[in-house]
Amino acid sequence: MYHVKLNNSTARVLFLGNNDESTDQQILKLAKEHNTINHGLVIDSEVVPDQPGFYHTTVVDIPWGNLISFASKFDLIVMLDQPQAQWSHWKCMQATFKLMVKLEQMGCDTVFRDNKNIKKISYWSNLVYKENKSFCIYPWINFFNDGKELKLCSRADTAVTKIDQFQDWESDPNYAQVRNSMLQGHKLPEHCRVCYSYEDHGIESYRQFETMDWAVQLDLETVKDLEKIQRPYYYEIHTGNHCNIKCRGCQPAFSEPIGKELKKFNIVTPDVMKWTPGTSTIDQIDIDNLDSKSTVYFQGGEPTIMPEVLDFMKQCIAKNQTDFNLSMCTNGVKFSDEFLETVSHFPNTNFSFSIDGYTKVNDYWRSGSKWDRVIANAHMVQNLGHSVSINTVPGIYNVTNLHLLFEFLDREFPFTAIYLQINYLPWQSAFNHPDKDLVIESMLKCMQTSVYHSNGKSCKSGIDSIYNHYNNNPVCDLKNLNDFFAYNDQLDRARGTKLADYIPELEAARSYISEYK
Repeated sequence: MYHVKLNNSTARVLFLGNNDESTDQQILKLAKEHNTINHGLVIDSEVVPDQPGFYHTTVVDIPWGNLISFASKFDLIVMLDQPQAQWSHWKCMQATFKLMVKLEQMGCDTVFRDNKNIKKISYWSNLVYKENKSFCIYPWINFFNDGKELKLCSRADTAVTKIDQFQDWESDPNYAQVRNSMLQGHKLPEHCRVCYSYEDHGIESYRQFETMDWAVQLDLETVKDLEKIQRPYYYEIHTGNHCNIKCRGCQPAFSEPIGKELKKFNIVTPDVMKWTPGTSTIDQIDIDNLDSKSTVYFQGGEPTIMPEVLDFMKQCIAKNQTDFNLSMCTNGVKFSDEFLETVSHFPNTNFSFSIDGYTKVNDYWRSGSKWDRVIANAHMVQNLGHSVSINTVPGIYNVTNLHLLFEFLDREFPFTAIYLQINYLPWQSAFNHPDKDLVIESMLKCMQTSVYHSNGKSCKSGIDSIYNHYNNNPVCDLKNLNDFFAYNDQLDRARGTKLADYIPELEAARSYISEYK
């Protein structure tokens, strides 16, 4: 079928492959074999393929979203069958597979399903998206110590076991029970409620996205390969709530300044807040066994100002153990010279910048953040050779203006993965804005951007879910809306700010709660 389709002399064919010279050579050879023109590498999505022949590009040369619209101009799109070792990074191979799936779903004529080198990716995709609604790779690879308890991940409510009862990573009976339940497809809401909620809303979950990532990263063929895993490959670390800003959607467990503010001004919260910070310590990380397939992820508070994070990096440098994946969330407000010099020793570092709105919306939601400084710092760490991703939380503050951020990211960070993390706090929910028309308008504009198709978790599916919700004439929960204004007004009084100065359309929504009162 592959070569039959290529024999069409009038066809315009786009090949997607890795980003080295082997792709150029392979396309040149194929063009000669099929007596057609090789138009070479395309790096501009505005190119119009008006001549028959072979064209090729990669996810490294054209941003993912732009590549979708560009590829749809062709008569045939082919993913070259190249071994994972030939790709510059496993994520490039996986992103190309996901792109082909998307093009297939759009009705484009594609060739990739019979590629032998994507069989394992296809296997895991079918498993987590279609066949098994429980399976997650975390019980096999993720070490998350929440103080005295081990949990599956930072979103889990229930412990797998207590740290003083934990036996061995391979054979611990409590982990074995969870693993077996997942393999059999039995759902575990006590552990996995957040992911199930995402999927119930039609949003790609951590369970799905992370399993796909880790299966490819660890080069796993099937679930049988899980039996070979003898140690954790992923460490989620919460070292406390030391932070330098006060996000309106945050809680004292993750931001010490929030806790101090609530106490100082006797602020009444709509619901019980989490106060106890995470107590993970760096001595729980097996530094000696970290390798290129391992990831250490620091969560906040704000990791870039935590002495424990700096101490961990210095220990790794002293042991010459820096060839692992180091990742951390950040508000991007401040990077000290000492921090930047220390992190420069780690060649595989990703900073996940939390940005929740465009310009003043971001600064209002994330009190203490300065838009210009955060964007300058994101460019700065990129220029230093580090990877940057963007984490955005759709909520009541930004659900009517999120398109402004998406349009900005299209211009400034076109190759950057965007991750959406839905705010489900009832009084700040992205699904409880009273002006559905404004939300729909913003979501439609988001859909016109390239980053809407970003290869980050939940980006497209998150926007689609919000759009679908408001397109079905939802009823706003006025109690939750009233709770929002009551809480937000207290924060404004404490901080000397006014909602109307930053998000006037949200201030206008105050009129709806007169019915509740």
